[in-house]
Amino acid sequence: MNIKLKVSSIVLLGCSFHVSAQDTQPEIEIANPNAMFLQQQRVLPPAGVIEYGETLYQVNCRLCHGPDLRGGDQGGSNLLRSDVVLIDISGESIGEVITEGQGSMPTFDNFSNEDIAAIAGYIHSIKFESEGQGSTPPVDYDLDILVGDAAAGEQYFNRECASCHSVTGDLNGIATRIPNDYIMQNTWVAGGRRQAGRGGVQTTVTVITQGGETVAGRLLRYDDFFVSLRTQDGTYHSFSRRGDSPRVNLDDPLYRHGSYGRN
Repeated sequence: MNIKLKVSSIVLLGCSFHVSAQDTQPEIEIANPNAMFLQQQRVLPPAGVIEYGETLYQVNCRLCHGPDLRGGDQGGSNLLRSDVVLIDISGESIGEVITEGQGSMPTFDNFSNEDIAAIAGYIHSIKFESEGQGSTPPVDYDLDILVGDAAAGEQYFNRECASCHSVTGDLNGIATRIPNDYIMQNTWVAGGRRQAGRGGVQTTVTVITQGGETVAGRLLRYDDFFVSLRTQDGTYHSFSRRGDSPRVNLDDPLYRHGSYGRN
Protein backbone atom coordinates (compact mmCIF):
# COMPACT_ATOMS: atom_id res chain seq x y z
CA MET A 1 0.00 0.00 0.00
CA ASN A 2 2.79 2.40 0.90
CA ILE A 3 4.47 1.70 -2.43
CA LYS A 4 1.24 2.46 -4.29
CA LEU A 5 0.83 5.73 -2.39
CA LYS A 6 4.38 6.77 -3.18
CA VAL A 7 3.95 5.97 -6.87
CA SER A 8 0.65 7.88 -6.96
CA SER A 9 2.31 10.89 -5.35
CA ILE A 10 5.10 10.84 -7.92
CA VAL A 11 2.59 10.62 -10.79
CA LEU A 12 0.53 13.47 -9.36
CA LEU A 13 3.64 15.55 -8.82
CA GLY A 14 4.69 14.92 -12.42
CA CYS A 15 1.26 15.88 -13.68
CA SER A 16 1.25 19.06 -11.63
CA PHE A 17 4.65 20.05 -12.96
CA HIS A 18 3.59 19.30 -16.54
CA VAL A 19 0.51 21.48 -16.25
CA SER A 20 2.51 24.27 -14.64
CA ALA A 21 5.09 24.16 -17.44
CA GLN A 22 2.37 24.28 -20.07
CA ASP A 23 0.79 27.30 -18.44
CA THR A 24 4.02 29.27 -18.82
CA GLN A 25 4.32 28.66 -22.59
CA PRO A 26 2.60 30.85 -25.18
CA GLU A 27 -0.12 29.13 -27.16
CA ILE A 28 0.64 28.25 -30.77
CA GLU A 29 -1.93 29.30 -33.31
CA ILE A 30 -1.99 26.50 -35.86
CA ALA A 31 -2.43 27.41 -39.51
CA ASN A 32 -1.45 24.15 -41.19
CA PRO A 33 -1.75 21.11 -38.87
CA ASN A 34 -0.64 18.74 -41.66
CA ALA A 35 2.73 20.44 -42.14
CA MET A 36 5.88 18.39 -41.55
CA PHE A 37 7.16 20.35 -38.55
CA LEU A 38 6.20 23.10 -36.12
CA GLN A 39 7.69 26.01 -38.03
CA GLN A 40 5.38 25.30 -40.96
CA GLN A 41 2.31 24.82 -38.75
CA ARG A 42 2.34 28.14 -36.94
CA VAL A 43 0.56 31.33 -38.00
CA LEU A 44 3.18 33.88 -38.99
CA PRO A 45 3.12 37.50 -37.76
CA PRO A 46 1.96 40.24 -40.18
CA ALA A 47 4.17 41.01 -43.17
CA GLY A 48 5.17 44.36 -41.70
CA VAL A 49 6.52 42.69 -38.57
CA ILE A 50 8.47 40.16 -40.63
CA GLU A 51 9.92 42.95 -42.79
CA TYR A 52 10.96 44.90 -39.70
CA GLY A 53 12.49 41.75 -38.20
CA GLU A 54 14.47 41.13 -41.39
CA THR A 55 15.91 44.64 -41.18
CA LEU A 56 16.99 44.09 -37.59
CA TYR A 57 18.44 40.69 -38.45
CA GLN A 58 20.45 41.94 -41.43
CA VAL A 59 21.93 44.78 -39.38
CA ASN A 60 22.65 42.90 -36.14
CA CYS A 61 22.75 39.16 -36.84
CA ARG A 62 23.82 38.57 -40.43
CA LEU A 63 27.59 38.78 -39.86
CA CYS A 64 27.55 35.85 -37.43
CA HIS A 65 24.56 33.80 -38.60
CA GLY A 66 24.73 34.50 -42.33
CA PRO A 67 22.27 36.03 -44.81
CA ASP A 68 20.47 32.68 -45.16
CA LEU A 69 20.62 31.78 -41.42
CA ARG A 70 23.09 28.94 -42.05
CA GLY A 71 26.06 30.57 -40.29
CA GLY A 72 28.22 33.51 -41.27
CA ASP A 73 31.81 34.70 -41.47
CA GLN A 74 32.10 35.17 -37.71
CA GLY A 75 31.23 31.55 -36.94
CA GLY A 76 27.66 31.89 -35.67
CA SER A 77 25.47 28.81 -35.44
CA ASN A 78 23.11 27.53 -38.14
CA LEU A 79 19.74 28.92 -37.05
CA LEU A 80 17.88 26.60 -39.38
CA ARG A 81 19.00 23.69 -37.21
CA SER A 82 19.04 25.48 -33.86
CA ASP A 83 17.11 23.87 -31.01
CA VAL A 84 16.43 27.36 -29.66
CA VAL A 85 14.66 28.31 -32.89
CA LEU A 86 12.79 25.02 -33.14
CA ILE A 87 11.24 25.29 -29.67
CA ASP A 88 10.63 29.03 -29.84
CA ILE A 89 7.04 30.17 -30.35
CA SER A 90 7.00 33.95 -30.41
CA GLY A 91 10.44 35.07 -29.31
CA GLU A 92 10.54 33.77 -25.74
CA SER A 93 13.46 31.36 -26.37
CA ILE A 94 15.22 33.42 -29.02
CA GLY A 95 14.85 36.52 -26.85
CA GLU A 96 16.50 34.82 -23.89
CA VAL A 97 19.59 34.06 -25.96
CA ILE A 98 19.63 37.58 -27.40
CA THR A 99 19.42 39.32 -24.04
CA GLU A 100 21.54 36.90 -21.98
CA GLY A 101 23.94 35.53 -24.59
CA GLN A 102 24.94 31.92 -25.10
CA GLY A 103 28.37 30.39 -25.67
CA SER A 104 30.41 32.79 -27.80
CA MET A 105 27.37 34.94 -28.55
CA PRO A 106 27.44 38.24 -26.62
CA THR A 107 24.46 39.83 -24.89
CA PHE A 108 22.36 42.48 -26.62
CA ASP A 109 20.49 44.95 -24.45
CA ASN A 110 19.37 47.32 -27.19
CA PHE A 111 16.30 45.35 -28.31
CA SER A 112 12.77 45.90 -27.05
CA ASN A 113 10.29 43.03 -26.71
CA GLU A 114 8.75 44.15 -30.00
CA ASP A 115 12.17 44.01 -31.68
CA ILE A 116 12.81 40.49 -30.41
CA ALA A 117 9.36 39.32 -31.52
CA ALA A 118 10.01 40.79 -34.97
CA ILE A 119 13.40 39.05 -35.29
CA ALA A 120 11.83 35.78 -34.17
CA GLY A 121 8.98 36.27 -36.63
CA TYR A 122 11.45 36.79 -39.47
CA ILE A 123 13.43 33.67 -38.56
CA HIS A 124 10.22 31.64 -38.31
CA SER A 125 9.12 32.96 -41.71
CA ILE A 126 12.29 31.54 -43.28
CA LYS A 127 11.68 28.19 -41.58
CA PHE A 128 8.08 28.32 -42.76
CA GLU A 129 9.23 28.41 -46.39
CA SER A 130 11.87 25.71 -46.02
CA GLU A 131 11.37 22.50 -47.97
CA GLY A 132 12.62 20.38 -45.08
CA GLN A 133 14.10 20.57 -41.64
CA GLY A 134 17.35 22.53 -41.85
CA SER A 135 17.13 23.39 -45.56
CA THR A 136 16.88 26.84 -47.06
CA PRO A 137 13.86 28.15 -48.99
CA PRO A 138 13.94 27.70 -52.76
CA VAL A 139 15.06 30.81 -54.64
CA ASP A 140 12.82 32.36 -57.28
CA TYR A 141 15.62 33.94 -59.29
CA ASP A 142 18.46 32.74 -61.50
CA LEU A 143 22.03 33.08 -60.32
CA ASP A 144 24.44 34.47 -62.90
CA ILE A 145 27.36 32.04 -62.97
CA LEU A 146 28.90 33.56 -66.10
CA VAL A 147 31.56 35.62 -64.37
CA GLY A 148 35.26 36.27 -64.83
CA ASP A 149 37.59 37.55 -67.53
CA ALA A 150 37.13 35.84 -70.91
CA ALA A 151 40.60 36.89 -72.10
CA ALA A 152 42.22 35.44 -68.99
CA GLY A 153 40.14 32.31 -69.46
CA GLU A 154 41.41 31.93 -73.00
CA GLN A 155 45.00 32.18 -71.78
CA TYR A 156 44.32 29.55 -69.11
CA PHE A 157 42.65 27.27 -71.67
CA ASN A 158 45.60 27.51 -74.06
CA ARG A 159 48.01 26.76 -71.21
CA GLU A 160 46.16 24.04 -69.28
CA CYS A 161 43.45 22.56 -71.52
CA ALA A 162 44.60 22.69 -75.14
CA SER A 163 46.62 19.49 -74.83
CA CYS A 164 43.35 17.53 -74.50
CA HIS A 165 40.68 19.85 -75.94
CA SER A 166 40.22 22.07 -78.96
CA VAL A 167 37.70 24.85 -79.59
CA THR A 168 37.56 23.75 -83.23
CA GLY A 169 37.49 20.04 -82.37
CA ASP A 170 35.72 18.30 -79.49
CA LEU A 171 34.44 21.60 -78.04
CA ASN A 172 33.14 22.97 -81.33
CA GLY A 173 29.44 23.86 -80.90
CA ILE A 174 29.39 22.88 -77.22
CA ALA A 175 27.18 25.84 -76.31
CA THR A 176 24.55 24.47 -78.71
CA ARG A 177 24.85 20.94 -77.38
CA ILE A 178 24.74 22.09 -73.73
CA PRO A 179 22.77 25.36 -73.64
CA ASN A 180 22.16 25.31 -69.85
CA ASP A 181 24.90 27.18 -67.95
CA TYR A 182 24.61 24.97 -64.87
CA ILE A 183 24.87 21.73 -66.85
CA MET A 184 27.77 23.20 -68.80
CA GLN A 185 29.64 24.01 -65.61
CA ASN A 186 28.96 20.59 -64.09
CA THR A 187 30.06 18.86 -67.30
CA TRP A 188 33.29 20.84 -67.29
CA VAL A 189 33.98 19.96 -63.66
CA ALA A 190 33.16 16.27 -64.20
CA GLY A 191 35.22 16.00 -67.37
CA GLY A 192 35.27 12.53 -68.92
CA ARG A 193 35.14 10.82 -65.54
CA ARG A 194 31.77 9.19 -66.16
CA GLN A 195 33.16 7.32 -69.14
CA ALA A 196 36.07 5.85 -67.19
CA GLY A 197 36.21 2.08 -67.46
CA ARG A 198 34.34 2.11 -70.77
CA GLY A 199 37.02 3.45 -73.06
CA GLY A 200 37.13 6.85 -71.36
CA VAL A 201 39.81 8.60 -69.33
CA GLN A 202 41.21 6.57 -66.47
CA THR A 203 43.36 7.40 -63.46
CA THR A 204 46.36 5.20 -62.84
CA VAL A 205 48.31 4.83 -59.62
CA THR A 206 51.70 3.54 -58.59
CA VAL A 207 52.14 2.30 -55.01
CA ILE A 208 55.64 1.92 -53.56
CA THR A 209 55.66 -0.11 -50.35
CA GLN A 210 58.10 0.25 -47.46
CA GLY A 211 59.88 -2.85 -48.73
CA GLY A 212 60.46 -1.21 -52.10
CA GLU A 213 57.86 -3.21 -54.02
CA THR A 214 56.17 -1.25 -56.83
CA VAL A 215 52.60 -2.03 -57.86
CA ALA A 216 50.90 -0.04 -60.64
CA GLY A 217 47.48 -0.19 -62.23
CA ARG A 218 44.07 1.41 -62.63
CA LEU A 219 42.95 3.32 -59.55
CA LEU A 220 39.85 1.95 -57.82
CA ARG A 221 39.86 3.80 -54.50
CA TYR A 222 41.98 6.49 -52.89
CA ASP A 223 41.45 8.21 -49.53
CA ASP A 224 43.31 8.93 -46.29
CA PHE A 225 43.05 5.30 -45.19
CA PHE A 226 43.17 3.03 -48.24
CA VAL A 227 44.34 2.85 -51.82
CA SER A 228 43.25 0.06 -54.12
CA LEU A 229 44.00 -0.73 -57.75
CA ARG A 230 43.71 -3.36 -60.43
CA THR A 231 46.82 -4.26 -62.42
CA GLN A 232 46.84 -4.84 -66.16
CA ASP A 233 46.46 -8.61 -65.72
CA GLY A 234 43.29 -8.06 -63.65
CA THR A 235 44.78 -8.67 -60.19
CA TYR A 236 43.24 -6.64 -57.36
CA HIS A 237 45.50 -4.98 -54.77
CA SER A 238 44.58 -2.99 -51.66
CA PHE A 239 46.91 -1.12 -49.28
CA SER A 240 46.28 0.49 -45.91
CA ARG A 241 47.62 4.04 -45.67
CA ARG A 242 49.26 5.67 -42.64
CA GLY A 243 50.33 9.15 -43.54
CA ASP A 244 52.84 8.95 -46.41
CA SER A 245 53.27 5.20 -46.12
CA PRO A 246 53.11 3.58 -48.60
CA ARG A 247 54.09 6.21 -51.15
CA VAL A 248 51.35 6.82 -53.70
CA ASN A 249 51.82 8.47 -57.09
CA LEU A 250 48.67 9.32 -59.01
CA ASP A 251 48.43 9.98 -62.71
CA ASP A 252 45.07 11.67 -63.22
CA PRO A 253 44.51 13.19 -66.66
CA LEU A 254 41.45 14.95 -65.21
CA TYR A 255 43.15 16.68 -62.26
CA ARG A 256 42.53 20.07 -63.88
CA HIS A 257 38.82 19.36 -63.59
CA GLY A 258 38.96 19.79 -59.84
CA SER A 259 39.89 16.55 -58.04
CA TYR A 260 41.62 13.24 -58.32
CA GLY A 261 39.92 10.69 -60.51
CA ARG A 262 38.44 7.90 -58.40
CA ASN A 263 36.75 5.37 -60.63
